[in-house]
Amino acid sequence: MESNLLFLLVFIPLLIATINILLPSYIGKLLAFVASAYTIFLLVMIFLFGGVEYSLFGTIIFSLDEMKLLILVFIQVLGFIILLFSLKGIEKDIEKKFFVLYPFTVSFCNGAVLSENIFIFIIFWGLSGLTLYMFGTLGKTLNAPAAAKKTFIIVGGSDAFLIMGIAIMLFLQPEANGSLSAYRLNFEGELSYIAFLFLLVAAFAKAGGFPFHTWVPDFSKEAPIESVAFLPASLDKLLGIYLLAKMVTVLFVLNILIHLIIITIGAITLVSAVMMAMNQHNGRKLLGYHAVSQVGYMIMGIGSGSVLAFAGGLFHMVNHTIYKSTLFLSLGSVEKQTGTNELDYLGGLGKNMPATFIMTLIGALSISGIPPFNGFFSKWMIYQGLLEKTRELTAGYQIWMLICIILAIFGSALTLASFMKFIHAIYLGRRPEIYNNIKETSPNQWLATGLLSLLCVVFGIFSVELPLQKFIYPAVEAVGYSIPAFAGLYNPQLIVILFLIGFALGILIYLLTAKVKYDEVYLGGMSPAEKFRVAGTEFYNEIRNMKPLKSIYDWAEKKYFDIYDVGSKITFGFSHAFQKAHPGQLQLYVLYIIAGMLLFILIIR
Repeated sequence: MESNLLFLLVFIPLLIATINILLPSYIGKLLAFVASAYTIFLLVMIFLFGGVEYSLFGTIIFSLDEMKLLILVFIQVLGFIILLFSLKGIEKDIEKKFFVLYPFTVSFCNGAVLSENIFIFIIFWGLSGLTLYMFGTLGKTLNAPAAAKKTFIIVGGSDAFLIMGIAIMLFLQPEANGSLSAYRLNFEGELSYIAFLFLLVAAFAKAGGFPFHTWVPDFSKEAPIESVAFLPASLDKLLGIYLLAKMVTVLFVLNILIHLIIITIGAITLVSAVMMAMNQHNGRKLLGYHAVSQVGYMIMGIGSGSVLAFAGGLFHMVNHTIYKSTLFLSLGSVEKQTGTNELDYLGGLGKNMPATFIMTLIGALSISGIPPFNGFFSKWMIYQGLLEKTRELTAGYQIWMLICIILAIFGSALTLASFMKFIHAIYLGRRPEIYNNIKETSPNQWLATGLLSLLCVVFGIFSVELPLQKFIYPAVEAVGYSIPAFAGLYNPQLIVILFLIGFALGILIYLLTAKVKYDEVYLGGMSPAEKFRVAGTEFYNEIRNMKPLKSIYDWAEKKYFDIYDVGSKITFGFSHAFQKAHPGQLQLYVLYIIAGMLLFILIIR
């Protein structure tokens, strides 16, 4: 029975998704919710009774360890909470498709994590990418099909690299017999480097790492908000970082140069994405770029070679899925109530939607790394682990590492600045008159978002006792690392007490000294018209026009850094060149044949 629990984690949501194809949406919604709750029950049963592996025809198909358990727990928990948000508010014409794709996605993600056989892993990994594309097609905007296509090409194209990398691994280590846990490749010869690079492309494309990240902001802007919180903010991050963690700890033996290259890519991902986020006027796209930026911290921690930073990278992966889903769902609540996600058109909604405002604020403080919320401690562990690793390096490598650390800290400061803009533009300032009667969102939506924001607080205050001790440290041990003896000089409970004391003193001083007089605002002796309202994004326009940032932003808007756009131009350029080279003249084709034969002879000489 115990081994069948792993099979049921994949089979039950797969069965419900298949049944939902035939049923009306209101029944499919109920069945999807029941299936999501049942997978959580299955995980509890696995905790109690075990279930290490599942075999079929004498071959181990699924296996379980603490690393996989970490990923599975948060797939089910986040899947359940986001599904709770989705029970009311999805447009009727896509509701049926949504509740078919939702359990399919959970099944495929569970299968990819549990897979022990390398061929089964490829199948489930590819299927999870397919449902990502199909969620993208549910978007109702004019640009939704193009964003879904871009997602499919980048993520689907990376699957081809994954298959080629695995094929090379099979060639280099045939004695592993296709078992993922049996591979351990040293970097000897070009093929091992190529295999690692190909798998790295797949991991980065899934998680949203530079330069394969550009699908994330577009998908975030155009797809239904529930699917954005579900996939690029949560499940795809879990899968991509899981693959990266397996690569650096199990599948390959890395040297210090490879570690530093990965850390550098992480730093570039972090800074480049947060700079783009600061310039966004669309709330969804701003959050999409931050979904990319935070991956940079994970990449730096996971790829560092430091046990403390590796644990911090896993912790930050978990924290990110929680606070990023909080932010997307909060924005989704605002969008559903106002009909827009454009920051220039919003403002002053804090009084109308106080619960959503508080939950957004918690998510913003968490992603900005403000103690005692959960985002701080995971970043703190990564910084300390990287500094600890720096002491082991030679002088040149130390400078390299310190530059990456400085970039990461700079990126954290820009994140805070970006979310000051986000909070002010939506909830503070002057409210447009058309939103005077806006009310709080439906109970299922604020309840789901509230659960996520509560996790931001709990995982911050009790970071050692709960996530680290129960989930992160066992996963670290599962890949052969020893639990770090020192997790850093940070006491979240003490921080809470000091914050409460400071807050109480501030309130007391305000009550004793405040003499506030409220008056109307006048422009030329008259009340200002609506068109003169100052939006929360105005200040950041000055940053956009600063030198040399203006040129960089101009290049970004022209998609010079977008691998999809650049690749498309190169591909179509070659296509047009070949079309011109084939005008239908027989003499020219004979010349091509002769030239080809001469080139072939020169090569084989």
